[in-house]
Formats: sequence, C-alpha cells, structure tokens
Amino acid sequence: MKKNKKNRLAISVGDQKGVGFHIVKEALKNLGWQKNFQFVIWSHKETLKVPHFKTQVFKKVEEAFQTPFSEKHLIQIQSKDSVGDWLLEASNKALEKKVSALITGPVRKSSLKKYNGLGQTDLLKKFTKSSEVFMCFRGSSFNVILLNDHTPFSKTKVSKDKLKNLLDTALKSRSFLAKKLQKKKVAVLGLNPHAGEEGLLGTEEEKILKPILEKHPEAEGPLSPDSAFLQKNWGKYSFFIALYHDQGLIPFKMIHKNRGFAQNLGLPFLRLGVDHGTGENLKKKDISHTSFLLALKEAIRCTRNSLGKG
Repeated sequence: MKKNKKNRLAISVGDQKGVGFHIVKEALKNLGWQKNFQFVIWSHKETLKVPHFKTQVFKKVEEAFQTPFSEKHLIQIQSKDSVGDWLLEASNKALEKKVSALITGPVRKSSLKKYNGLGQTDLLKKFTKSSEVFMCFRGSSFNVILLNDHTPFSKTKVSKDKLKNLLDTALKSRSFLAKKLQKKKVAVLGLNPHAGEEGLLGTEEEKILKPILEKHPEAEGPLSPDSAFLQKNWGKYSFFIALYHDQGLIPFKMIHKNRGFAQNLGLPFLRLGVDHGTGENLKKKDISHTSFLLALKEAIRCTRNSLGKG
C-alpha cells in the first residue's frame, strides 16, 4: 500500500434478524479507528453507535461515497433493499476500486431467494464473472479450502479440472499466510475412508487425485481423512484441501470455535467474512464477535500489504 493512502472498507452486516449488526458494532468498538481506513457499512434502519466514532447515515450509495474521508466517521448506508442487494452494491464498489475489501456478516440462504438461492460466494462468483471461487477458512491452528462448498452430498463431484484450478489457486494464495506457512505444502484429503486403501475402498484416489498430485510437487496426498487433522499435522501444511463441505468444516469449527474467519479465493477483490451462521436464537451474552473482528483485522493487514485479491 502506498504510504498514507486512504482506504475504505465495505461491510455488510448480513441478515437483519441475525447477529450481524451486533458483531459489527462490537468488533468496531474493540478495534477502534484505524489510520488511513474508513468503514462503509450496509445495514437496516437502526443507526450504528460505536464509541470513538461518529456515524454518518445515508440512504443512497452514491451520496455516501461523495462524503469526505475521515477515519473517525463511520459511513452507514441504511437500505430497505435485500441483503443480496447490499452485497452486490458493495462488490460493485470493490470492482470500481472505491473500497479495498469487502467484509460480510452471516446470511441465510433463504434471504437470497431473489437470487435463486445462491449463497454469498456463488452470488459474488456470478456477479464478478469469475471462473472459479473457493471458500477458505483460516484459523490459528490450520487453514482449510473446500473443493465443493454448499453442495448436496449426492451431487458432490471431484472434478479434475476444478481440483487443478484449486491447487493452483491455493499455491498462489499462500502469500496471504504467515511467513512460516508460505512455503509449506498444500495437503489434499482423500475422498474415501483411508484415502481409498489403494483402490480397495474406492477408486477416486487412484484415478483422479494421485495423477493430479504427481504433477504438483508442492502438494501432498491424498491423506486419510480420519487422521489428516491430528495436531501433529497442523503446522506441516499451508492449507488442507477438503473435497466436500463437512469434511473440512467439522474439524475446523471443532478446533477454532468461531475463532477463525472465512475468505474467498478467486475473486478480483478481497472478500472476508465470519466462519459461523446467523445465530438468530442466541442471546447477546452468548454472541462472540471474534470471528468478525479477525476478518476485519485481516482486511486491514492485507490492504496495508497490498494483498488485494481474494
């Protein structure tokens, strides 16, 4: 980042009935204002009041972006539109380079019915016309990338082309990580029990995974899924590539307990978010803002280090 460059970061609070508004407020309260950064927040009608900040409320996006830059002023766009509309408005500003990153709160799929049930990742992929966008979950113990994300298990496929694309993306994305992990190999999990047991418990490993991995010396696997996430392996790899949603997220969430964050890989801009759901039934005392705070801090770090694409 150029010295003293002014950066705006876009925030979508997520579902109105969920925890998004609360976690954004608490995360900003904890973080405080940051030199050369201003936060632009899409939300519903409640005004965001955060200590040490003054909130400027707008109804229209263009008016909001015409206001002078000030680190200590929050720009809040109070919109009657759907959360999907907020996401696309913020993404458009990222494509126009009016914001340096997009940080999102949790959203239910049913809230995006207007967009044919696409989740936030798929909606962003379609809007930006990106060829492939992958969900990555980053934590202090290990990092996971999903080959297939919110796909019904009956429709889960291990595509050779998609796996090649993911391996290339993962290797390039090591630059986001701590220096100690940037040269570590990428681990690929097997699809079947014991990674197929040399074809006795399934043939995907022999027919699909191994031929691709042999051409990627910086990748290792296929690892047996039932032992891949043992603690002794955490520091050995930059990323674990899970072939379907629960294969990667069950161990990630068990270990990190909402102390990790999500990142999209493959978008033309940086998009980060929480690693949890909307939590509509939670009481305030049970709501943790840690995941959103980590995502916010990472957006600032990446922007400062010119790691702009996600």
